[in-house]
Amino acid sequence: MTEPFSQQGLKFLDRNPPAFAMDSVQTMAQHLFGVEGDFKSLNSERDQNFRLAARDSRFVLKISNVDEDPAVVDLQTKGLQHVARVDPTVPVPRVVTTKSGQAWAHVEGPDGAMHMVRLLTYLPGTPLGETSLTPALLRNLGGGLARLDKALRGFTHPAARHELLWDLQQAPRLRPHTASIVDKAERATLEKWLDGFIDDVLPGLARLRGQVIHHDANGNNVVISPDEPNEIAGVIDFGDMIHSFMIADPAVSAADLLMGEDMLEPMGDLIAGFDSVLPLEEEEVDCLFDLVVARCALSIVILAWRNAAPDGPGYLEGYGPRALAAMEHLLTMGRAKVRAHFRKVCRFAPFCPQPGDGGLNEDSASLLERRHHALGKALSLSYDQPVHVVRGEGPWLFCADGSRLLDAYNNVPQVGHAHPHVVRAIARQAAALNTNTRYLFDKVVDYAERLVATLPEGFEACQFVNSGSEANDVALRMARLVTGNQGVLVVENAYHGITASVDEVNLYGRPDWVPPPYVRGLVAPDPYRGPFREGDGDLAARYAADADRAIAELAAAGIKPAALMIDSGFTSNGVPEVPEGYLASVAEKVRAAGGVVIADEVQVGFARSGSHFWGILTHGVVPDIVTLGKPIGNGYPIGAVITRRDTLEHFGDVTELFSTFGGNPVGCAAGLAVLDVIEREGLMENAAVTGAHLRDEIRGLMDRHVWIGDVRGWGLLIGLDLVRSRQGREPASDEAKRVINHMRQNGVLVGREGPHYNVLKIRPPLAFQKQHVAPFIEALDKALSAL
Repeated sequence: MTEPFSQQGLKFLDRNPPAFAMDSVQTMAQHLFGVEGDFKSLNSERDQNFRLAARDSRFVLKISNVDEDPAVVDLQTKGLQHVARVDPTVPVPRVVTTKSGQAWAHVEGPDGAMHMVRLLTYLPGTPLGETSLTPALLRNLGGGLARLDKALRGFTHPAARHELLWDLQQAPRLRPHTASIVDKAERATLEKWLDGFIDDVLPGLARLRGQVIHHDANGNNVVISPDEPNEIAGVIDFGDMIHSFMIADPAVSAADLLMGEDMLEPMGDLIAGFDSVLPLEEEEVDCLFDLVVARCALSIVILAWRNAAPDGPGYLEGYGPRALAAMEHLLTMGRAKVRAHFRKVCRFAPFCPQPGDGGLNEDSASLLERRHHALGKALSLSYDQPVHVVRGEGPWLFCADGSRLLDAYNNVPQVGHAHPHVVRAIARQAAALNTNTRYLFDKVVDYAERLVATLPEGFEACQFVNSGSEANDVALRMARLVTGNQGVLVVENAYHGITASVDEVNLYGRPDWVPPPYVRGLVAPDPYRGPFREGDGDLAARYAADADRAIAELAAAGIKPAALMIDSGFTSNGVPEVPEGYLASVAEKVRAAGGVVIADEVQVGFARSGSHFWGILTHGVVPDIVTLGKPIGNGYPIGAVITRRDTLEHFGDVTELFSTFGGNPVGCAAGLAVLDVIEREGLMENAAVTGAHLRDEIRGLMDRHVWIGDVRGWGLLIGLDLVRSRQGREPASDEAKRVINHMRQNGVLVGREGPHYNVLKIRPPLAFQKQHVAPFIEALDKALSAL
């Protein structure tokens, strides 16, 4: 059991400060340190301090309380010396040694007791507590504390973990002393809050970064520059220096300085300033509310306890009521609001707790109204009830109301939302360099070499851009240049991007649209819903024959095909079970007519098939050009075109194409990290195993749900065709919309796809694993039952 503090154990708080006469102090200073001048007494709780104005310099002479631990004084002295060595620009007092070179000396006091005497340089300025706390000043205060903590990071000392009454880690030992609080309601509030802090918060603080800190940057211990009212001239009085969690430094400062009704913004300014110099971790930011409240609470307890002693009345008079008012105000604002503000100023995503914990339930209706005003109403949202997400992790998305959703739809975070390896790679590279490819740097070369190594022989070089749309745009231009032709073949309902030239070849969602004369659509090779089905002979040949028709139509218009652009997952067609040999036959016909094959691998590339790194290789086809988009950077904006070196160099010579930030160091760092994760975590194998298990489990529902017409796909790309009748195969389009909305309400995200929007598109991040199949099937089962 933790022993409470005792008055007996804190003798220096009971003992009066030293009482040396002024003349003996002057003699002491001259004899020990060789300084003389005008002396002025300074206030101190437990020591006797003097300001000494010498001829050219000013100092502070400190005579320690007789009960002060010499090891603690040594801690403070060596800490100041460490800061002076590590970062001389940090404005803290400098230790002035005695004539004999010692950091302090012992002198005999009027009562015969021996006292430690030190001399420090004096930092001129106005006490922070006597100035206006402007946002700029508070940010500079936070930054100044961070600079001090950075300088102290490597400092250690045997006395660093000494017993200190005001140490937040001592809350369990101070808890019994709430009995000294006279007001019963006030006592009950404090006890309830402290019990929660001790049981629920304090144990987790051991995970935070720990070091020696100042621990008392209050209004008396920080001075402001006489000439610059927003600049910190110095941090003084290291009497509370201790080893603790680093984040306690700004927390203590916030609690001691910002005791008013408008605390939130000022605290945010202080924390933002600290974070700008010494970046905080999420856990540190999230515990700040509790630390600030804890400092207020412990202050109230300490003052009540001290003032209950016979010599205690009047101890720090007025501070207790201010601390109580600050604590009450913080509790009224609530942890969620304060935490959200701190995360916002530090540029972290909004806090989202684990499922069932509740959370910051932001007003989605208000956000939707702001979105419509700022972005326009034409920008659509998925699902009838918009998903208000605040963060992601692996295959999970977390919402503002504290709920979580299993993401079985988004392929952009290819290796999982916010994968830590990718996040670190992006952050570290952004902190070092981000520029364009007009300069030499290794990341773009490293990434190009690793990408090329994943493709069959013949692929040798990369052109980097910023998106899949740009990659497809460049690929079309490249195909037209190397072939001298203009025609483009795409599959009906195909989608390849948003640039002007690519949009002309999109047939997605445009049943009545007439494409340009050089674009021809091919009948989708869909044996379940297309014109040719099981029993209709050689399905591959029958569907491939449509390429002959398209090429002939182009020829009749005097146009030759430059390219076949193909999404080898046929995703926008509803992920059909493409007949074996179909794509190889079409590719052969296009090449014979003078065209090349462009593989748009944005949706199915990068190991999603489970059997091949690139989707088109599952069809036995080696393309001429491969295009990639945002999944290769796990959502970071990067795209690539990969082809033969002679093709790329010829294209570059003619067009002089330069994408300013295509292949920038940060994008390439993201891409390299994604490749790392796919390889290290075996995500291609996971796609095969998990995808097969998921398809089997979905097929297991077919006996119970006649709505399921067909289940197809490979790896983690699956199409679930919903029908109103298995015999007639009538697309259940409205029902599919109801299903995806019902699944969203039950915690799983899927989309719908295909020409009739009746196919559930299941395309999760590759972090989706076998343990995620059960909740998916449960939500699907419920949604189909609801039909």
